[in-house]
Amino acid sequence: MRVFATGIHQESNSFSPLKSMASDFYMCRGQEFRETAGIRILIDAGCEVIESVWARAVPGGTLRFDEFMKMVDDMLEPLYKDTKGFDGVFLPMHGALDVEHIGSGEAFIVARIREIVGPDVPISAPLDMHANITYSLVNLCNIIYGYRTAPHTDMFDTHARAAKMLVKAMQEGAIPKTQIIRIPIMMPGENMMTSTGIGKDVISFLPKIEQEENIWCASYFVGMAWVDCYNNGAAVVVSGVSNMDKGMGKAQELAKFVWDNRDKFEYQGIAMEPLDTVNFAKEHESDGPVIISDSADNVTAGAAGDNALMLNLFLKNGIENALFAAIIDPVSVKKVLEHKEGDAINITIGGCFDNDSEKSVLENAVIKKINLSLLAEMPKSCVLSYNGIDILLFDKRKPVFDTETLKAHGLSFEDYNILVVKQGYLSPELLEASKHAVMALTTGNCNQKIERLNYKKLIRPIYPLDGCDIVLKKWRVKNFNENYI
Repeated sequence: MRVFATGIHQESNSFSPLKSMASDFYMCRGQEFRETAGIRILIDAGCEVIESVWARAVPGGTLRFDEFMKMVDDMLEPLYKDTKGFDGVFLPMHGALDVEHIGSGEAFIVARIREIVGPDVPISAPLDMHANITYSLVNLCNIIYGYRTAPHTDMFDTHARAAKMLVKAMQEGAIPKTQIIRIPIMMPGENMMTSTGIGKDVISFLPKIEQEENIWCASYFVGMAWVDCYNNGAAVVVSGVSNMDKGMGKAQELAKFVWDNRDKFEYQGIAMEPLDTVNFAKEHESDGPVIISDSADNVTAGAAGDNALMLNLFLKNGIENALFAAIIDPVSVKKVLEHKEGDAINITIGGCFDNDSEKSVLENAVIKKINLSLLAEMPKSCVLSYNGIDILLFDKRKPVFDTETLKAHGLSFEDYNILVVKQGYLSPELLEASKHAVMALTTGNCNQKIERLNYKKLIRPIYPLDGCDIVLKKWRVKNFNENYI
């Protein structure tokens, strides 16, 4: 069994002023790619795997067309040159990659591959829960399998399961098919947490679908709300063989359950307006670590990461013993690198990418730490101390998920009462470390109040951008009994 493997993994934010480039991607090749969970499953099953490249990047803005096309040629080069043919294709991807002039980058890649391998070669695609599922993906992929955790702790488990299904298809000579039930709902990923509440109930329903005859896998996709695209919104996706009617009936039950409970999807922990967040932090800082998410400037969802709004509020309200980790500002980092640790500097930080981001003017800020990492994936950084607040600056976009990242930049989480990060929902480690976790409902590229964003391509009506009565009339979802929903 010969299998071709490649993939691209980046979540786009089309509201970000930044454009993603090929240089933003880490190219996982050769043995490193072969050691990933899905490829290992294929190799252990006796497959001859012809792997290309797995391109991965931090979430960012829409990917430039010319850069994407160069990457596609690189990814598919072994396929272009092949003379023996393949029995299967394995495509670990994200599902919310937005490309200039194209839209779904994943759909484009799958279409190009399908043109080459033909209709009778099974294609298996593990995808992120925040994928925006297009009809092209559904029609061209035999197996689509999504993550089941948010925060995502099962990415490689999902890759392994999707690979096992591909092996099954090749061994049985089966050509599975994929079907979709769309749900006319959009929501930020922060409303779809999977460890508690309604999100846990949604994920718990998926095995019930998979118990039905001929169903291989079922997935729920919440979508990526900050991509202005045609096929945004929630969806139940089912892959299987032969007659899938009973499984699709169960999938319709899940779709109706999501619609009926649309107002019960809630944030992780506490969410409040920015100034209320500051007051909360001031009140509770002595309890133990308070961790605040600057949600609309969420680097992990493609925002610029350069907004100093929360920093300005902290300074204005005299809060001390806080760490901001991190503000993205390559211009400021470059200026700091012209000095040495211990120097005092007058500097303006923030607002280097997004015209709507606030800047912060710091006079006589002390350079506490300079870090010149030689690793390509690590940003150059510096730490400024100003009025009792430490500010970690990065010269390129990278989230701070854990205390190890802080240590790598010369910082200790235990030294602060308050930590402010550029995330939406917190990473599991930070959530566990916090005494109080608060999401600040800031404005920006990842505005949690999606009704305030200017969608131009999205199919309307859709909830909550439009009223329920209008949505129901348009989509005819009263009984959720038609597969085009």
